[in-house]
Amino acid sequence: MFEAFIVTLREGVEAALVVGIIVAFLRREGYERRLGAVWAGIAAAAAASLLGAFLLYRWAVNQEVFEGLLYLGSALIVGSMMVWMWRHSHALSGEMKGSLARIVARERAGSVAAGLFAFTFLMVFREGIETVLFLSALSLTTGGLMAILGVLAGLALAVVFGVLFVRGSLRIDLGRFFKITGIALFIFVLQLLTNGYHELSEAGWLPANRTTMATVGPLVKNEFFFVAAVLALPLLMLLIPGRRREEAAATGAAARLEKAGSRRQARARVLGATLGLIILAALGLGFVYAQPPAALSAATPVEVGADGAVRIPLAIFQGTRLQRFQAVVDGRPVRFIAIPIESIEKGGAIATAFDACVICGPRGYYQDGPNVTCLHCGSAVYPPSIGQPGGCNPVPLKSRVEGGSLVLTAADLAAGAHLFAPTTAAAAAHAGH
Repeated sequence: MFEAFIVTLREGVEAALVVGIIVAFLRREGYERRLGAVWAGIAAAAAASLLGAFLLYRWAVNQEVFEGLLYLGSALIVGSMMVWMWRHSHALSGEMKGSLARIVARERAGSVAAGLFAFTFLMVFREGIETVLFLSALSLTTGGLMAILGVLAGLALAVVFGVLFVRGSLRIDLGRFFKITGIALFIFVLQLLTNGYHELSEAGWLPANRTTMATVGPLVKNEFFFVAAVLALPLLMLLIPGRRREEAAATGAAARLEKAGSRRQARARVLGATLGLIILAALGLGFVYAQPPAALSAATPVEVGADGAVRIPLAIFQGTRLQRFQAVVDGRPVRFIAIPIESIEKGGAIATAFDACVICGPRGYYQDGPNVTCLHCGSAVYPPSIGQPGGCNPVPLKSRVEGGSLVLTAADLAAGAHLFAPTTAAAAAHAGH
């Protein structure tokens, strides 16, 4: 919710400033009758942004690839726009007024209206599509209802700001506001980049190994950077000063004392905020990486029958609870998991896979709510996707339902025995005992 609130408020205030500059210019220059084209441009930009949100919602060919590209695309676009704003914010108002002056100087009334419509549409749509991209990525990690509440709260405050700004009844330190929210957005971008790498590595588009997955996985699972941004905002308000108020100028010794006191306060403020940020980062990383690992449930031993098959009665499956089994095939223990996608009573299929993945090895999986989670890196696996290869998904294992039993063949189990072979170092250590 908080992430959606910050994003919507920030982008909404930027859009409100753009609209405010356009409206104020037209009123000052006596072109108030042209405001209809501005309102039409705002409405069209809002409609186009909603259409973009709908298309993003409907377009999802591959879950990991789609999510990874959405994370990285959102991070790159929003990050680049933040850099552009930092570089051009001081001259933005002048550049806008220059463009507006050229538009209203046209001779034909229709050309003026079209120009104002297009200019307003593009300026507002830019903020709208940034918001859509960022919120689409945030929706993958935030509960739907909480995200909606954050969006509505951010939009409401942005609209209030816009109305008061246009009326000229609001005076806030916009420079400080954009600096603080800009840093928060930058931290959000780091989380999106981390999530994007994680998803695309799962899809096999980016290289990954046990070390990288163990490093990135907890940051994704615990949303470390999102939480850090929330906790850091009070310190950022302390670190980033506001505008200096005009006061009576002191002279002589009083002026020197005042300057020295101001410098000491500034140094103390920066030092305190910096130490606070370092402490928050250390505590946060300690929490993320020092959590005790979840213990795997004991594996139920099963035997290969004379027909070369393992048969597990369907009656032992209850609801959608994950079950772990272990069979000995050709003298090697092979561990596998089975989880009903829906309850057996409703005729739901049972997903089966080896209790290992090609990246993290045989550390195994445990059930965490509706998802199946990798013990090594914390990657959450959606049960219906079990059986699909790649990333941190468990290695697929064929099975079938036959005569009231879940049936797996010894040949299929033997094909994954290498996943549970001890490493060379572990084998040497075991031989030494």
